[in-house]
Order: sequence, then structure tokens, then C-alpha cells
Amino acid sequence: MVWPALTVLPGRILAPLLLAGFALIGAALNYVIQVQEFRDQVASEQRRRLTEILNFEQNRLEIQIGLASRFHLSRIVASMGLRSALTNALLVDANGQVVGAMLRARLHRPLTDAIASEAPAVRAGLLAIASSRGKGIEIVEPHGDFALVGRVAIRPDMTLIVRNDLGIPLALRAAAGHYELWRETALILLFTAALAILLHVLWFSRTARLTQAVAAIGEGRFDTRSGLAGRDELGQIGRALDRMADDLRIRQANLEQLSALIDHSPVVAIEWRNAAGLPVTYVSDSVRQWGYTPDELLSGAVRYRDLIHPEDRPRLRTALVSHLAGGPDDYRGEHRVRHVSGQWIWLDGRTWLSRDASGRVTHVRSVLLDVTSLKKTEAALLRLNATLEARVVERTGQLEAANRELESFSYAISHDLKAPLRGIDGYSQILLEDYRDRLDDEGRQFLANIRRGVAQMHELIEDLLAYAHIERSAPQPEPVSLQQLVDEVLDSYAHEISALGAKIDVDVRTPELSVDRNGLALALRNLVGNALKFSRDAAPPRIAISSREEAGAVRLEVRDNGIGFDMKYHDRIFGIFQRLHRADDYPGTGVGLALVRKAIERMGGTVRAESGPGKGATFLVEFPL
Repeated sequence: MVWPALTVLPGRILAPLLLAGFALIGAALNYVIQVQEFRDQVASEQRRRLTEILNFEQNRLEIQIGLASRFHLSRIVASMGLRSALTNALLVDANGQVVGAMLRARLHRPLTDAIASEAPAVRAGLLAIASSRGKGIEIVEPHGDFALVGRVAIRPDMTLIVRNDLGIPLALRAAAGHYELWRETALILLFTAALAILLHVLWFSRTARLTQAVAAIGEGRFDTRSGLAGRDELGQIGRALDRMADDLRIRQANLEQLSALIDHSPVVAIEWRNAAGLPVTYVSDSVRQWGYTPDELLSGAVRYRDLIHPEDRPRLRTALVSHLAGGPDDYRGEHRVRHVSGQWIWLDGRTWLSRDASGRVTHVRSVLLDVTSLKKTEAALLRLNATLEARVVERTGQLEAANRELESFSYAISHDLKAPLRGIDGYSQILLEDYRDRLDDEGRQFLANIRRGVAQMHELIEDLLAYAHIERSAPQPEPVSLQQLVDEVLDSYAHEISALGAKIDVDVRTPELSVDRNGLALALRNLVGNALKFSRDAAPPRIAISSREEAGAVRLEVRDNGIGFDMKYHDRIFGIFQRLHRADDYPGTGVGLALVRKAIERMGGTVRAESGPGKGATFLVEFPL
């Protein structure tokens, strides 16, 4: 094949050779064309000349025939040999006898005998023209004979036949045109040489630089640049190559940084080729932390599968086969490998598969992290959790026993304290009823104080028991109609509300709430009771109870127009036994708001207050939805 053979030579050699070849071919074609033009010019010129000769000789011969001078006829024909390029001239009579010829030996002989010695092509041409019977001048170029053959009728019954050889005038014309032909050939060769030099300067020298730059970049020398200028194709390729080299240099730097990071990190990166035996094609230098070198794994001196713990091999093999067959191409797992010291280390591995365009897996890649310390910590945590769970069970039992004892203690305290109180209350009542007339005002006042103290002590015991019950019991959430619960709480205070002439406004927009019913009822009773107690001097007392959903929570408000409080005491009012006013002015145990906070927080809610001296108070309870 020609084309593959041509591609063996470099362009800087092939192009000049091709140009030289094309120049020679062009010169040869030019020579052939010029020769053909010479032939055509000579044939045309000789045809005109021969026509003139035949006209002239026809007149001369017819004049001599009119004078009846055959001798002069023969001389006229013989003298035609003086004309250049005429090689034959024959005057033939009606019988085919030659009566005039350039050679005397041909006189008075039949035409066929007279030209028997001529070349076959010449003889055939003369005989062919002689057989014509036209009356005018006829000139033809016979096949196979580079000549013109002409005839003209000579009155009354003769024919003049001539042969004009074209070779002689063609040679003369070619000799005259050789200078022009050689000049054109020289110009073609000079133009070709100049073009070759120009191509070398503008193209091939730059191509050589481009080739050298490509070879250098291919060898990894990404700082190489072609340095080609210009807007032609080579300039564009050079600039594209320089940009590619810049990009490759940046990528190489990034890869080197990444490789350095991996090599100095606790992570080990390994790549296997998906072939028989899963040969290792890459392993990071960080594998030395296992006691092995990268060369040992790359050469196959150490096989990774032999390092895997025997108990983990079937599981890893099954996982790999499954993912190779149906994916996914990214998965994670743990396994153990043998350290060079013989100890087993735990690895947390993330593996992913690389596929070609046909979907076939070509490589398996993993990043592996030594998690042996983490595994030991997990084992220690499991042991600690087991110990803690045992302790929790033990402490739970102790707590349940303590709660039972506290329950018994609470019952005993309630019984043992309430019984004397009932006696004191009963006897003081008898004294007031049966001995009122025997007591003076001071005595009756003392008994009234005793009865108030007994009532306050009874209320305090009930509040403490309620607080202890909330502390011990777990909330029991259930769907609660907030409107119904508010109505029940207000009904329980109907007497106090009527006695104070209080105005109650209820705007509950939350139809149902999942809370502990008893706990929320306890909180509402204390909030409403507080509002009635501290707004009794208002004219009239006003209490507003409302609820709405807001920002993912249910918000319940209890607002009054009572005496209010300074916000610097906000946290104090929710403490147990904390009071801001004297018991004589506003009776109470100081436990109510502590009960509210404890009940609300046990249900997962929050409670806070907004107030100011003389501006009433607003208690806000929120439960997340």
C-alpha cells in the first residue's frame, strides 16, 4: 500500500519529495502539452502552406498543358522538390501513369509501382488520396504517417499528388520553442523549491517543535511549552497543547498532594484489577502501617486475600460476587487482616467498582481504615453498658422500694398529722360554740387564730402530698378536651367567682390536647385560684383564659388584673414555699405555683409569667405539638 509507506517518512522530508515529484510531473505534462501545441501549430501552418502551393502549381501546370509542353510539366513537378518539407510530388494521368515526378526513376510508371519503395504508411496515404475524384484541393493527414497528403485536379484529366512531411517543420518549431519550454520548467522547479523552503520555515520547523513538546509532555514533563505563535492551525494546536500542559501540571500537583495525604494518613488505598486472582494494581505507601511494603502487594509476594481472617473470607467473597453481578457499585463493610506481627487488626472499608462503557467491572477500589482501637472501645463500652444496666436494674429496685417506703411514710404523715389537727379543729369549734359567752374577745380571737392555723396546716399537708405524688407518678397522656377541662375547673370555683363578682372570659381555640388530664387539671386549678386570690381587690376582678396553636406549639394563657409582681422575682415565684406577700394579706402555702411548674414540666411543657407591679399577671403554658 502506498499510503502507509508514505506515512513512514516525516513530513519535513515527505513534503519536499512530493513537491519535487509533482514539479517533475508538472514539467513533463507541460512538455507534452507544448509538443502537442507545436504539432497542432505546425499542422495548421503546413496545411495553409500546402493549399497555397497546390493552387500555385495547379495554375502553372494547366498553363503548360494548354501550351502542350509535357517537358515543362515534368520540370515543374521536379522543381517542387525545392520546396521544404515536400517529400513526394507525382503528376498522374487518367491511366494512372506517372507523367511527372520529383525523381526521374518514377516517370512513365504506374503509380503503384512508382511508390512501391515508400513506407507502407506513406504508400497507403498516397494511394488513398489518389483514388479520390474530387475536383478541388483535398488535403488529409493519413493515419500512421505524420505528414499531410494533398491532391488537386489538373485539367483536363490529370491529378497532382503531393506529400508534405510534418516532422521537419515540427523539429524546427520545437528547436525554436525549447528555450521557452526549459524556462517554464525552471520556473516550476524554482517555485517548488521556494514553496518547500517556505513550508519548512512556516510549517515543518514549527511542527517539529510541536512534536518535541508533545513528546516531552507525554514523558511527564508538564512544564514544557510549545511556544508557537500565530493564528493558523499550528498556532491554535500549540496554544491548546500549552493549556493542556497547564491543566495536566495542576492535576499532577493535585494528585501528588492527594497521594502524599493518603500516604501520610491512616487510610490505606488499594486497587485490584478484575481478573483471575484479583491482582493488585495500586496500593498507597500507608500500607506500611500494617508492616508490609507496596512492592510486596504489587508483585504478588504478599496476597491480600491471604491476609484476611479465615472467618471473614466467605462473607467478603459473597459480598464482592453479589455487587459484581448486580450492584450497587458502592458498599461498605468491616473485616480483619493479619498484621506482619501476627496480630489481627480490624479494618473499616469502603469499596466501589469501576465499569467500562459495556458495563463490565474493570477495577475494584477500596479505602481501608484501621478501627482496631475503636473495636476495643466498643467492646469496653458493651461491657460497661452491661454493668450499668445491671446497676440500673439494682437502683431501680432500690428506687421502687424507696418510693414504696415514701408512699407509706406519706400516708403515715398524712394520717398522723391530720388526726391531731382534726382534734384541735373539733375541740376549738366546741369551745367557740359552747363557751363563747364565757370567753372574752381576746379568747375568742385566740381560738379563731387556732382554727385558721389548723386550716392552713391542713392545706399545706394536702399540697405537699400532691407535690410528692406528682414527683413519684409518671404522666399518663390521653386526648383531653381543653374547653371541657377549663369548664370543670371554673365550676369548682363557682362560689368564689360569684362571691367576688369576677368576670371570666374564655377563648379556647384548641379542641383537643394529648396530655396527662389530672396534671393539667391540677395546674389550671392553681392558676385560676391564684388569679382569684390576687385580683380580689380589683373592681371587678377579671380573668381571661385562652389557647391557640402558634409556631408548632399549643399556647395556654391565664391572665388577671390583680396586683401583679416585679419580674425580678419571676424564678422565685415558682419555687416551693416561696411567697412575695404575707400570709395574713394573701393566704396560701407557697406550694401552688411549684405544683404548676412540676406538673407542666412532667408533661413536656413549659410555664412562665409576664407581669409588673399593679399590672396584673399573665401565666403562659406551652406544649409542643
